[in-house]
Amino acid sequence: MKLDDIQAIIFDLGGTLYRPGSDLCGLTREFMNDVRAADFAEHSDEHIMRALVGPTEWLWNYMVENNVPPEWQPTTEIWIEYDRLLLSALGVTENLEDLAVAYQAKWDEFFEDSRPTLINGVKFALETLHGRGFRLGVASNRYTDPTQLLKQDSIYNLFDAVEFTNVPGYAKPSPYMLLRVADKCGLNPRKCAYVGNIVDNDLIAAQRACMLPILLSWCDPEEVEKISTDTIVIENISELLDIL
Repeated sequence: MKLDDIQAIIFDLGGTLYRPGSDLCGLTREFMNDVRAADFAEHSDEHIMRALVGPTEWLWNYMVENNVPPEWQPTTEIWIEYDRLLLSALGVTENLEDLAVAYQAKWDEFFEDSRPTLINGVKFALETLHGRGFRLGVASNRYTDPTQLLKQDSIYNLFDAVEFTNVPGYAKPSPYMLLRVADKCGLNPRKCAYVGNIVDNDLIAAQRACMLPILLSWCDPEEVEKISTDTIVIENISELLDIL
């Protein structure tokens, strides 16, 4: 695949165009300490991430078993059950149901009061690429439509297609969203590049879609150690202006 053949560039959102909007481990640790649900002050991010495995598998199985559509998003009741499983895995045994409701309320409050921040230089780079005639797209693992976010930052009009889902089978590393964007752009997938920051999700999806994989390394430099030989590595979105 040649760089000269690329006519469309598709982007991930969190960690790629936007700075991550939440610190899951930090918020969870803060909640546990606030409610004194356990002696939690010294628990590491790794411990919390391990506790997430069971709840996440439960949610994935729920979505597949119930054959939910790509645009499906969990209800509050589903999230509370997810939270109950997480808190239980973190050692909470007393008042579990009420704490799960309170934990979900903390997340709801967080998302209501905050939004992701567009990374410096991204808007200029997107405008320049668009001006050069590249078709641009978004393919993001998320439950909610990012359209309003993109409009608030005055970049929505730069994209030919925006795809999102967090349902297994449709979400990355499945190539589903990437292929939909290529189709909406009217291009063969081999004429597209996909830019993301996570090898196991973003770059595998790009390879499965027969697109050029581009790793954005600023968020987690250790991801570079996982790449294959056909991957381009950049540290900043602005570098696309030099290589494409």
